[in-house]
Amino acid sequence: VVGASAQAQGNNDENLARLLSNEKTRQGAVAKIRDQGSGKIPLLLSWVRKPPAEADKFGLYIGLADAFGQLRAKEGIPFLIQNISMQRWLASPNVWLKTPQVIEERLPAAAALVQIGPEASRAVIRTWVRLGAEDRIAALFVVSRIKDPEARAFLSSVLGQANMERHWAEEGLK
Repeated sequence: VVGASAQAQGNNDENLARLLSNEKTRQGAVAKIRDQGSGKIPLLLSWVRKPPAEADKFGLYIGLADAFGQLRAKEGIPFLIQNISMQRWLASPNVWLKTPQVIEERLPAAAALVQIGPEASRAVIRTWVRLGAEDRIAALFVVSRIKDPEARAFLSSVLGQANMERHWAEEGLK
């Protein structure tokens, strides 16, 4: 009986992964996870390490970002930072020219970090030096949207660096 129960739970988990990875069923799966609370976080984290074979990995990652954001799961912060510039739909080259609401809709991991709040902002700042150019823009977006008072020195430093780069780029163009 115990073995049958574990197998049924495994099948339910695999079904949840499939629902989470499918754009058409994702919202319902995220709502189900949110309603169950933090109890599903260990399962979600296991999918970060080893996605179920039955689930579309890219779709699952979007669903995981949505779920971590809805749960405000601090445990998901490393995964979210790793996928901070992942876009929900085909990449749009001008995503940064959109409104903040559109950017959050298109970048599920960035949106989830914003939902998690100051602890996510501090984690993003700690990883700054390891981020690539596209991820840095997403990171700045996240930190600026959270508005953690502890981020002011970081943001001032980034702004100073950008101003210096702009100055020397303009000098080179003269």
